[in-house]
Amino acid sequence: MSIKIRESVALAPFVTMRAGGIARFFVNATTPAEVEEAVIWARTKSVPIFILGGGSNVLVPDLGFPGIVIKIQIKGIAYEDRSTLSVCVIAGAGEMWDDLVGDTVAHNLWGIENLSLIPGTVGGAVVQNIGAYGVEVCECIEWVEALDILTMEIKRFSHDECAFGYRESIFKKNKQLVVIRVALGLTHKETRRTSYEDIKKYFTEKNIQEPTLLEMREAVVAIRTTKMPAPSLGTAGSFFKNPVVSKEQFEDLKKRFPEIKAYIQGDKRVKLSAAWLLDHVVNVRGMRIGDAGVHERQPLIIVNYGSAKAEDILALAEKMKSAVKEKTNILLEEEVVMMRA
Repeated sequence: MSIKIRESVALAPFVTMRAGGIARFFVNATTPAEVEEAVIWARTKSVPIFILGGGSNVLVPDLGFPGIVIKIQIKGIAYEDRSTLSVCVIAGAGEMWDDLVGDTVAHNLWGIENLSLIPGTVGGAVVQNIGAYGVEVCECIEWVEALDILTMEIKRFSHDECAFGYRESIFKKNKQLVVIRVALGLTHKETRRTSYEDIKKYFTEKNIQEPTLLEMREAVVAIRTTKMPAPSLGTAGSFFKNPVVSKEQFEDLKKRFPEIKAYIQGDKRVKLSAAWLLDHVVNVRGMRIGDAGVHERQPLIIVNYGSAKAEDILALAEKMKSAVKEKTNILLEEEVVMMRA
């Protein structure tokens, strides 16, 4: 056996929330073959499997995981020129997402700079269809290669086959698919996206009319840094998705909350700002249960202030959801995924 299976491994150091219990078995997989080997081993032992990337969007139960956690560490970034402007960037699922963004910016490629400083891996970015400042990663994805752990075949999924939605993909819905490689279509052509409120304000204050690619990345990094907890604190980033409601429901809410922050969608629905609801409707900032607390600068973020347990974090999340539901009849949905067998 080429892989090294470890037993009784604490999972808190592998997730950004820095909470949770122990994995019965744990393995690092650096190649597709090692992922296959780990899956076959799990089958022989009849234990459940959990695929882990950067751990930035995962909450580990206090009781841990009764099977094997396979941490994807498949690396590599390649650039394939298709024309003077268009480039296909192929990255291993285990590459850290922000490292990839930084590398593409260094290659003067536009497309994912607005997604700077988002934690996690390339594979996790695809599974979650990450988005920020007016951009979703699915806009640039051309294809994704994934291992089907039932058939043990690696299949290439076209953009449409990935079934991307708001913080959704076929890989999030279908747990038997493990992302291996991702292809992104980027360009040397200037395609700056500055309409998002925070970015527009940043460049207005600096009196920059047409920011360079590097300035775009620096702006996003600066904005995110002011909103995020200190690196010494545990967090899984935005804990909840922005809720999407009907226009009728939105109009009713707007009568009660005239300043409500919302984004009109193309399907005659309206996406509301979960952060605004949590901040201005129920005022959750400073709310705590044990060492789990709502971040003082960003109400969407739950922070581990020391030795928070998963049960504390979940209890706090439920308290926040209940408060919003009571005032607006909107049930917030978690963006963070619970590690389950």
